Amino acid sequence: FIKMGHPSMHSWAHSITPGWMTKTKSLEPHIDEPGYVKEMLQKGENPKELLLEECKPKCTHWKEKLERCEKQLVTIIKINPTKSCLYPFRDYTTCVEACVQPVIHN
Repeated sequence: FIKMGHPSMHSWAHSITPGWMTKTKSLEPHIDEPGYVKEMLQKGENPKELLLEECKPKCTHWKEKLERCEKQLVTIIKINPTKSCLYPFRDYTTCVEACVQPVIHN
């Protein structure tokens, strides 16, 4: 019997749940709030574009995964044209947005 919160629960759940992964700090991008964010928000300007550029380097794991997929897709699409890199793209985009949104909305 496995109790909730038991250390082996993570490995057990990970093995039966597709796409589920244990929480890893290296995959949780975070930047400290730059000084320009409050200024831009007070002026009614959108700081998101600048923050996106600051957050992209924090998501290298997902970016590399997307690039590997795109590289493999060149040959795979000839055999199966329905294949895409939608999920790696979604993961990379979600990572960047997860870094940007707390800075804007806090």
